Amino acid sequence: MYKSINEPGRRLSDELIARLGRIDTATLSDAMGRHGAMSHRMRPLDVTVKLAGSALTVKAPTGDNLMVHKALQFGKPGDVLVVDTGGTYDATVIGRNMALFAHRIGFVGAVIDGSIRDRSGILAIPFPVFCIGIVPRSAVKHSVGSVNVPIVCAGVTVSPGDAIIGDEDGVVVVPFEIAEQVADAAERRLEMEAQQAIDVTEDDLPLEILYGSTWVDERMNPGFEEPFQISGNRPE
Repeated sequence: MYKSINEPGRRLSDELIARLGRIDTATLSDAMGRHGAMSHRMRPLDVTVKLAGSALTVKAPTGDNLMVHKALQFGKPGDVLVVDTGGTYDATVIGRNMALFAHRIGFVGAVIDGSIRDRSGILAIPFPVFCIGIVPRSAVKHSVGSVNVPIVCAGVTVSPGDAIIGDEDGVVVVPFEIAEQVADAAERRLEMEAQQAIDVTEDDLPLEILYGSTWVDERMNPGFEEPFQISGNRPE
């Protein structure tokens, strides 16, 4: 997988990315059968912003961000920089000036399974960044990795062109192949949850709208199925 540098290929439509971007990450994950959510360690620098775009992936050698600089040369408007740092958490792979450049050429944000620096500078751009940590030490720039290949970021497989949605709760990856199905299922689930919120305020118990008043006991029996969900697994 190393030393495989590829031009961007498939992309979801702007309209589909916009649909997914209007849905919160919790609902998207629920709609995918609880799949797609990155580790709890992946947190936003700014909880007030949202991220929605197409994955441009980087697999970086440990402690090195040369491939991140290479990936920036491929960026197109609407891309999200998604980086597997190889477990590098004590050296940063992106700071203010790289974020400034990414923002200028049209990247809509970054998701880093690693650390960043220059927090206040990045927040001032503004440029949505999700990361594992913040440290002052920079990475070296020597080794060749890969660009636009499948990676694992915060526990979730990300392929080039997948939809990346981030908000105050974290980051969800919506596989390219099922993105429209997920949008449909999540929109139906939002409608259900809006009605559920009304019902709860009128003294109904949570989930009665879906399953009725005896659902807890019935849930303990085999064969119980949940609506408004599709498989979040990537098709073979």
